[in-house]
Amino acid sequence: MRKPIFHALLIGAASMLAACGSMQSFTFEQLYPAEITYPAGVNHVAVVNNMPSAPEPKGNVLTAGMHEGDGKVAAETLAGALADSRYFGRVMICDSALCPKDARTEAPVLTQTQVEELCASLDADLLFSVERVALQTAKREVYYPDFPMPFEVVEVKIRPTVRIYIPSRSKPMVSVSHVDSLYWDLLPELSDKAVVRDATADAISTLMPMLIPHWGEVSRLFYDGGSVEMRDAAICVRENDWGEAKKLWKQLYDSRKKGRVKAKAAFNLALACEMEGSLTEASGWLDKAKTYASPGSEEERMADYYQKVLDEKQKDLPKLDMQMKRF
Repeated sequence: MRKPIFHALLIGAASMLAACGSMQSFTFEQLYPAEITYPAGVNHVAVVNNMPSAPEPKGNVLTAGMHEGDGKVAAETLAGALADSRYFGRVMICDSALCPKDARTEAPVLTQTQVEELCASLDADLLFSVERVALQTAKREVYYPDFPMPFEVVEVKIRPTVRIYIPSRSKPMVSVSHVDSLYWDLLPELSDKAVVRDATADAISTLMPMLIPHWGEVSRLFYDGGSVEMRDAAICVRENDWGEAKKLWKQLYDSRKKGRVKAKAAFNLALACEMEGSLTEASGWLDKAKTYASPGSEEERMADYYQKVLDEKQKDLPKLDMQMKRF
């Protein structure tokens, strides 16, 4: 699954800067909005299997090429993930195939009458319809640094598709799809049946961040050297005592008239404000950090980049607040 680009860039920056002992990194969980925002009043939902029929995959061979996912596994995986998220009041499932048997590669769009009948029978306000899980398998060789020989793996390119319906609309509310690749070690016991089953479940799981607000791990940097206050505050950060860390950084900031140390203290104060939930105050401290940083310096670059991160987070907040109103 895709990770935020900032996470990878920040880890790289941390490795470079930590070498001189000037910065440290830490990680925490952040709530992200889903791509889909549901209509007000949606509480009970249902998952239906509308995937096209496919031949039973073989349990004793492994073939390269196109495969269709398992509709029953797809519906059960999606229903289970939605239920585990506890975002909706109730999740029902109908894993019996709805798609006509003569449909091989594309499921027909459900009619409004079908949606109304399914919602009535399942007591649902909204339907998640699993439409297709396209799988393409191929054998690959993967090379790892400092290893003398390649590893043989099976690459599975996945494309799951889910349509979302509500009874009041004649067409789907939205269609959600995702393209990705999965890899398995090429073992003797691996078969078409095992790959289709497991890849179907994994493919559906990749859609969950698009469907439901979700937690993700993010990283941040802070300055930790050059003064007693910086070192003591770093201990507070490790103990998750942001109030005391903020107090120490503020003392350091107030004690200096200008220069790099004042810029670094302001940068750290921006982080403390973010962790306390005040992004506006955090941006104000970054402005101060840039005021005292030399043009083109490390401190200025770090403040500029951190501001971009906060801007992205601020942009997500209205959408996240709307999606979390149900709680």
